[in-house]
Amino acid sequence: MELKDFVKATLEQIVEGASLAQETIKERGGIVNPTSMYFQKDGSWNNYQHAMPQEVVFDVGLTSTDNRGSSEGIGVFLGSISLGKKNDAAVENVAVSKVKFSVPLVLPPGDKLYE
Repeated sequence: MELKDFVKATLEQIVEGASLAQETIKERGGIVNPTSMYFQKDGSWNNYQHAMPQEVVFDVGLTSTDNRGSSEGIGVFLGSISLGKKNDAAVENVAVSKVKFSVPLVLPPGDKLYE
């Protein structure tokens, strides 16, 4: 899987999961991603009028495979790597690099906590 597809699918699933959870949690008296809420941060009280951006942190391993000089591209490393096969004389080089980054994301706004 390419990094762009992994990031896209992850962000889409986070938003979809938050949206689906809003209904069931609201039935139990909770609010997912409330708007117009007062909160204390660093000893001061603040008021905001929209859902707060969340930081989605990605810390992924990227692999690049080169098999007999033909590059297979760069993809997200999601599992273990097994190099070589029985009775296979081919040479395969695999490089793994790590990348860490964050993407701000505003989830679908929930109900107002305070009017």
